[in-house]
Amino acid sequence: MLAAVLAAASEKAAAHRLGLSRSTVKHRLANARSKVGAETTAQLVWILAPRLPEPEGGADADE
Repeated sequence: MLAAVLAAASEKAAAHRLGLSRSTVKHRLANARSKVGAETTAQLVWILAPRLPEPEGGADADE
């Protein structure tokens, strides 16, 4: 879910991409922030960054 939000650059776009409502995306992000003790989505990304998949067209795209 978080990777989809990052790739889409907004909750609304991620919701559309995932076929979910925006409120579902917001709720799931709030739950994820709560579980890891993050106050913002930016903090959530920083905490979970090592576990997130590489974005499409990421670092390996040029190799």
